[in-house]
This record gives sequence, structure tokens and C-alpha cells, in this order.
Amino acid sequence: MSESVRIVDVTPRDGLQNEPNPVSTQDKLVLIQKLVASGIKHIQATSFVHPKWVPQLADAEAVSAQLHRFPGVQFSALIPNLRGYERAVAAGIRHLEFVVAASDTFNRKNLNRSKSESLQLLADVGKKAERDSVVLRVGFSTCFHCPFEGRISARALLSAVRSSRELGTWRAALCDTDGMAFPDQITEALVLLKEELKLAPGELALHFHDTYGRALANTLAGLKEGVREFDATAAGLGGCPYCPGASGNVATEDLVAFLDGMGYETGIDLEKLLDAAQFASRFSSRPYQGHLLRAKRAGACGVTPTAAKAEVS
Repeated sequence: MSESVRIVDVTPRDGLQNEPNPVSTQDKLVLIQKLVASGIKHIQATSFVHPKWVPQLADAEAVSAQLHRFPGVQFSALIPNLRGYERAVAAGIRHLEFVVAASDTFNRKNLNRSKSESLQLLADVGKKAERDSVVLRVGFSTCFHCPFEGRISARALLSAVRSSRELGTWRAALCDTDGMAFPDQITEALVLLKEELKLAPGELALHFHDTYGRALANTLAGLKEGVREFDATAAGLGGCPYCPGASGNVATEDLVAFLDGMGYETGIDLEKLLDAAQFASRFSSRPYQGHLLRAKRAGACGVTPTAAKAEVS
């Protein structure tokens, strides 16, 4: 039996948060419907941040109110603070991601507080999550490189993750926010975290941006170290308001085709996913970021994605 890999599609949140033109709630729900139709079972639907800072996600409650239409799918949301936690729980979201940066400078610019202050907030949020039976994941941004501080050492990342682990045994998502990481950094960081903190592979997820075309190479490095959970966005949408020039995430369709070709099981229908990516690309203010849909549009080599998958399976 093929080994399974979990894909967390973050298009409705990360993919849309940095677009200059807001996407309607109805279009977001159509996008979610198309992602669900492709077989995706884990979707980050929105973020409960102040609309002043991320106006594109001002409809977090409205989106959340419609998620009951998609049974069998695990929906999550990103939160930056206690107010975000309270809004998310009131909206019925039971899986949350609390964000903190490995870089103190980025944390101050992104969240308007120090890294240590964010970790203290995490302690408070964690207590409430335990009380409310809410599943919490900690999303660490700038794990490998910061646009303001430069390269983040594996030891610095270890320190941040260790601090969070002392507060609670939450799963951690390691984010390459500006897409500057190299595979050797991924390997070094994962080996160190597993050795020092005794983390099991299932306690870690990876979130790669593809600014410099390294996301799939970094994915391979993560796979080799046992990671089996990866974030992605349809059509490679995404970016960060506080990380100028960073492109979107690794495209979900590229990631699925990559994993399929290597013999991993994702449970996702690639052709239906391409339909979702085609729809998502309508909302991008930049040229299409991924490879698979671009190749399909161009009729590259006359080979369809499904046929290409069959050739390597």
C-alpha cells in the first residue's frame, strides 16, 4: 500500500490574503467547493485577524457560517491573538493555527509585538484551546530566512519551537515565508528538531513558498526526514503583506502531481484539482505561479496530467 501524505490547502486564507482586490464570499465558497470536489480533506478557510490589517478576509464569520455544507472536511483558520481565538471558536472553527515568527523583527512587523510576547499569548490561547477541546497548530513563519534579519539558523528555529513546546504539545508548521530556504536547511532543521525535542514526524508540517522555485526540492527534503503533511495553494496563489516580493505557496496541483509521481497517496483527483486551480487563478493579480496548469494550457508535449501520472505509476 502506498504511503499517505496529508495536503492542507490554504488557498482561501493564504492564497487570497495578499490580493489587491477582495474576493466575494460567494466566490470563496465556490473555490472551497471545487477543492472539496477534488478530494481535499483539509482546508484552511480563513483568518480571524482585524479587517483593518487584512481586509481581504473581513468575511471570516460569513465564510465559516457556510462550511457545514462540506461534511467530512476538516476546516481550520489562522489566528494571531486571543480575540482571533474567541471569534474563531464562536464561528464554530475547531482547528486553529496560531502564528508566531522565528524572527523577532518579522514578528514585530507582522504582529506588532515581540516574539516573546507572542509566545506568552500562545500560552493563554493554549489554555483556552485545551478547555474548549480545540485542536491547535503553531505556525512558525520565517523559519529559514527573514527578509529583515537574513538567514535563520537551525539553532534559532530550535529555540523558538522549544519555547512553544514548553507551553504545550502542539503540532508545528514550519514556514519558508519568503521562499529563500534550500533543501540542506530543511534537512538540518528537521534532524535537529527530531533529535533535540524528540518530535515525531507526525508532529511537524511544512509550508513552502515558491519564490525561487525551490518548494518541491524542499518538499523532497522534508519527505526524506519523515514529514507527511504539507501546505499548498491552488494555482500557487499567496504571499505575505509583510514580506515584499515573496511569491505564492507551492501550487497544490504541482505538489499532488509530484507526490503521485513518487508513489505517495494523496486521495486527490488531479483533473478536478486542476479545475479548482483554473478557478483560483482568476483571482490572482500576478501571472500564474504553478507549472502543471501552465503546461496544460500550453498543451505541453501533448501529454495530459493524468497521462503523465500513468507513465510514472
